[in-house]
Amino acid sequence: MKTTHQEIVEYWSRHQDECGLSVDWSEAEELCWRCTQKRSLQRCHIVPHALGGSEEPNNLVLLCSQCHAEAPNVADSEFMWTWLRSHAVSFYGSYWYSRGLQEFEFIYGRKPLSRFFEKNESSLLPKLNTIISKYMNQTNTHWGQGQINPATIAWLLRQVEIELENDTSINS
Repeated sequence: MKTTHQEIVEYWSRHQDECGLSVDWSEAEELCWRCTQKRSLQRCHIVPHALGGSEEPNNLVLLCSQCHAEAPNVADSEFMWTWLRSHAVSFYGSYWYSRGLQEFEFIYGRKPLSRFFEKNESSLLPKLNTIISKYMNQTNTHWGQGQINPATIAWLLRQVEIELENDTSINS
């Protein structure tokens, strides 16, 4: 018999402080413990079965398929908690956008939109909303993923920059 999601959450709520995690224990059966997206959750081994990990609650966490694919596969049971805490975000639903900002910086070697925020342009936010809405219609998710990925977010941010660079009301 497989360990249930409820058994996993009950175990960890007694043995692991939720401080520094993305999700709190009251919603840990519904939200991915890394990205906090409400997706179908998978039982992820802390120590992989192939490295001697058990099917007991003390060796399982709940992750969406995307985060499960990126989870560590090591025999060090403490590293899972280090990894989960290092990816924690302050606001539910912001994890993949945060990763998109990191992806942009990796690709372009700078922070997105920094040139425009330096001008302290008061009309920038309404323009950003309009441009983002325009380009969101040109994005999609991979099958089975509930959120656009970091590379797509980086592309979206670059399109916003290009539009703003061409906006004569900002650049005059």
